[in-house]
Amino acid sequence: MKNYVAFIIALILGLNISAQAQKIGQIKKKAKSNSNRRSSERRSSGSGGSSGSGSDFNGEGCLFIFNACIDLLDIFSSIPSSESQTSTYTPSYSPPPPPANDYPDPAPIPEEKPPVADSTPVLPPPNPVTVTPLPVVVKPKAEPRNYFQLKASYGFLPNNYEVFRPGARVRFGKKHGFGMAFDYRYNYLTEKVLSERTSYFTHDLQLLQFAPETNSNVEIRAGFGFMIDEFAEWYPEFLVGFNALAGQMRWNFGTEVRIANDFSNDIAARLEWGSHLQYALVNQPKFKLYGGLRTKVASYFGNINVWSIGLGLTMRIY
Repeated sequence: MKNYVAFIIALILGLNISAQAQKIGQIKKKAKSNSNRRSSERRSSGSGGSSGSGSDFNGEGCLFIFNACIDLLDIFSSIPSSESQTSTYTPSYSPPPPPANDYPDPAPIPEEKPPVADSTPVLPPPNPVTVTPLPVVVKPKAEPRNYFQLKASYGFLPNNYEVFRPGARVRFGKKHGFGMAFDYRYNYLTEKVLSERTSYFTHDLQLLQFAPETNSNVEIRAGFGFMIDEFAEWYPEFLVGFNALAGQMRWNFGTEVRIANDFSNDIAARLEWGSHLQYALVNQPKFKLYGGLRTKVASYFGNINVWSIGLGLTMRIY
């Protein structure tokens, strides 16, 4: 009896662990089915657009527009212009020339006027006024702050799957001013179930990202890009977040939210929230190396939720 009870308990625990351990497999299965559905929709829309009725409609429409243009040209050419009528008109009557004057009038004799004395008083010259020039305030130019950044994080909790996210980032802009950035991340999820490993990966591109920096060394991020999964499906992705450097740039912390939408199915292919807290292992003016904790919480295709806690490294070169 005890053996049966132990077997049932082990079976229940095994099923529970198996259900939790197959998160990555569920994500990959859902992504593959979604890719097949989108591919069939693209094929059906392409075949419908090449039908004969559509081509006949386009031909009739083009012929109608062409005939209408010819009719308009005929109407405009039949209207006489007002300039041509004005130029061809000639008056039938011209006034006679004025009679000639054989005896011209004598020139008038100018009258002599007595001189008038100038009664304007003579004023002394004004005293010179000394004008003090205002000091010219020279506004200091904004110092540039461009950097190249490499980062990598490894999530090992929970222990039934692993998350590995390396990436690179480039920022061009001013210190405590406006900036633009380009961001790339490789998102790799893997799990091992019954000695068989399953993985799912995406390429995350932020093509247009605004990255202004405040006076407190806080970089605000808002951008647009694409999430490209292993089935070559492109999902538009939006990002918003911030990254702050405190304590003479010794502490590096921040958070960000990513939303990749599948508009054809009206679901979110991925909704992710991540944060990090790191300390400077190397803190030079032009080179910094941070290490610390990173966390991620994500939902894939509407109902598959994963989370991870791990370690991360960030290298930044100014």
